[in-house]
Amino acid sequence: MSETVRTFIAIEMPPPVREFLDRCQERLRRAGGDVRWVRTDLVHLTLVFLGNVAADEISALTDAVREAASSAGPMTLQVAGVGRFPPTGRPRVVWVGVEEPTGMLVALQKRLAEATAAFAEKVEKREYKPHLTLGRVRGGDLRPLAAAIEEMAEAEGQAFDATEIIIMQSRLAPKGPEYTPLAHVPLSG
Repeated sequence: MSETVRTFIAIEMPPPVREFLDRCQERLRRAGGDVRWVRTDLVHLTLVFLGNVAADEISALTDAVREAASSAGPMTLQVAGVGRFPPTGRPRVVWVGVEEPTGMLVALQKRLAEATAAFAEKVEKREYKPHLTLGRVRGGDLRPLAAAIEEMAEAEGQAFDATEIIIMQSRLAPKGPEYTPLAHVPLSG
């Protein structure tokens, strides 16, 4: 049996965005609830989660990603709005949104998903909603947390230029996930 690599494709966040995420997370923490907060130094914009990919397929995956991204140029992304999944009822995930009004980001994500579907353990059927996960809700009294999310719905962070995507390896460790870049693909189309 071939060795596998847990893999996803993402855009990294620059330091000013991580600082905004820290501030959002701190405010939400004060609201309470049992939430497993994501370390903001690990937060990234996932474009496609592939799951376990055979190690000997990483080169072919990289070629597919390069081809799918070849026509995409740098794009300006705006970090804005705190929200949750699902949008009503008991929240399971708390996030900050990512906006890109020209449609370039969503088009890139779609091309990447199509180009890498053969490598994916499971193909995502839901519509892509660009977001940065801040935490996963486990339980507790969530009314104060839900109210804080609603109050922060219009929070606006920094805009930044995305100039590359990264094929990332994810290792699950007791202290949390560890991410290792496998390939950097420039957005220079």
